[in-house]
Amino acid sequence: MALYLYEKTSNLVAWGDGVLVGAGASLLHFDHTTGEVRTRVELAADEGAGVLGDIMSIAVADSQAYVATSGGYISSIDLATAAQRWATLVCPARSTGWLAQDADGSTDDLPGAWLCPDAVLADGAVFAGYSSYQMEDASTLACVEAPTGEVRWTRQLEGRLDTAGGIGYPVAVDAGLLLPMPDGSGLGLLSMQTGETLDLLETDSPIYMGLTMSDGGGLPCFFQSKLGTLYRVDAEDGAIVTTSAQDACTDSTKRVPSGARPLLADGHVIVNAATQDEDAKRFDGDYNPSAGECVVFDAETLEVLERHDAPEIESTPVRVGEGMYYLGRAGIYFAALEGGVPGEPELVIDAEGRDRDVWEQQLLAADGMLYFVGGPYGERWLYAIGPADEV
Repeated sequence: MALYLYEKTSNLVAWGDGVLVGAGASLLHFDHTTGEVRTRVELAADEGAGVLGDIMSIAVADSQAYVATSGGYISSIDLATAAQRWATLVCPARSTGWLAQDADGSTDDLPGAWLCPDAVLADGAVFAGYSSYQMEDASTLACVEAPTGEVRWTRQLEGRLDTAGGIGYPVAVDAGLLLPMPDGSGLGLLSMQTGETLDLLETDSPIYMGLTMSDGGGLPCFFQSKLGTLYRVDAEDGAIVTTSAQDACTDSTKRVPSGARPLLADGHVIVNAATQDEDAKRFDGDYNPSAGECVVFDAETLEVLERHDAPEIESTPVRVGEGMYYLGRAGIYFAALEGGVPGEPELVIDAEGRDRDVWEQQLLAADGMLYFVGGPYGERWLYAIGPADEV
């Protein structure tokens, strides 16, 4: 089934008997079998507050949802009662310097909208980062208390937080918050209580695809830099401990062409190797999305176990049973996994509306279903395909 949504949508989150998605300023709860909208919560600004904006990301604990919005707010919603509990402004909107023209010909400053890669729950608080490609080259990381919405701290950062791969930052672990620093310097370990940097891992190029955590969301985690270097990260005594594989899937003139994070499977790490010239335009030069390469590493040693040609992986694969699904430029692919090594990918879904923005969207495997949001700019559709093991 496919259900029409809005221009902008959030990440997908499984909850109760369905899936949650932010569509514009609405939080929708879809039944996982029928696609019926079970509940709809419209964000409402508190008295004296501005417009909250669109829902950019969702985090859920028990029956409480926490959403970060394009208006710079973090808001709490009680899913059991479909009531908004509180809304806190953590990142005020700024002027973009652009002008909006009204119907009568008058012009006004056009306030910018924030991107928020992810909302994270940990240590009794909600963490979210805000940045914009329309405003200054700066980001704000914010922390609010989950029960009350009271601001614990905010921190200004140089550079923009990226959203490639449909995954955001920061990521919470026992040692603190892991954050790919938006200035491109590397991976930071930040204090949950103050936001200060406890340790910094310098990388050979920026991190822009997010982190792949071990089972249960813990360490070690894995990520690729822009040049394709695979890093394995742990933390000991408040410091980052790392190993890396610099020469297995890198090239001095090439970069990783998609937003796919590594996939962990049966003690192996599956990554998308660099295939595009650094200076090549997306559809010029040597860029060919069907000419990608998969490299399989041992998760402990980072030794290369297997490498083979594969259609470019456009978003992070998800494990379903004995195989993995991922989005490519042509649609959804399936590859069987044997001992953590993927077989030949097969194009299994080529639905209308999968032609743009696929690299921004994550698949969600839950309730025996496969969910994803697709469509060109101006419209979005929520797709549910299942049962997943029969796709």
